[in-house]
Amino acid sequence: MNFYPFHIGDFKSHTDHLSPIEDITYRRLLDYYYLHEKPLPDDAEFLSKRIRLDDIQAIQYVLSEFFTLIDKHWHSSRADAEIAKYQEKSIKARESANKRWQSSGNANAMRTHSEGNATITNTITKTKTKVFSRPKPSEVEDYAQQIGFSLDGNHFCDYYEARGWQLNTGPMKDWKAAVRTWKRNRKEDKEFKPREIII
Repeated sequence: MNFYPFHIGDFKSHTDHLSPIEDITYRRLLDYYYLHEKPLPDDAEFLSKRIRLDDIQAIQYVLSEFFTLIDKHWHSSRADAEIAKYQEKSIKARESANKRWQSSGNANAMRTHSEGNATITNTITKTKTKVFSRPKPSEVEDYAQQIGFSLDGNHFCDYYEARGWQLNTGPMKDWKAAVRTWKRNRKEDKEFKPREIII
């Protein structure tokens, strides 16, 4: 999920005792939790790389204070509840959209944006336009792995988020093509060998 409710007063009242690094650690762990919609693995070094903070001690402290370890995963009851509500709402929206889409004779029966890369048909010109949907970091990493490429999904998404999902040629239309380009560029960099300079 790319959005979650953040109650500033609640957060402040529970985190006033934290140091600045512990405070940012907690926020980033929550962001990672919500983004991937699942509990955090019991692996501080893994989480350190994912949230781009190298203070292992701060990560371990925040996990032990604000999360509960169950079956080798750190849970947040509040985050779990918000994720469950979000997923339930998404399922209902998808089912509603499918009913409208499948019903015949309904001019307003159109798939919602939440269904990902939906294909929208223009009823006047009968042309189809593919709507771009921003990928999750986990989707980027999964696809990169499928094509035999190691790629940090957070780095990829942060890079294009900062550019407004724009390429040099215009708006991004296919993020998978961008991943393949990153793979190709990485390969070309590795294959480049500078000429020897003879003095």
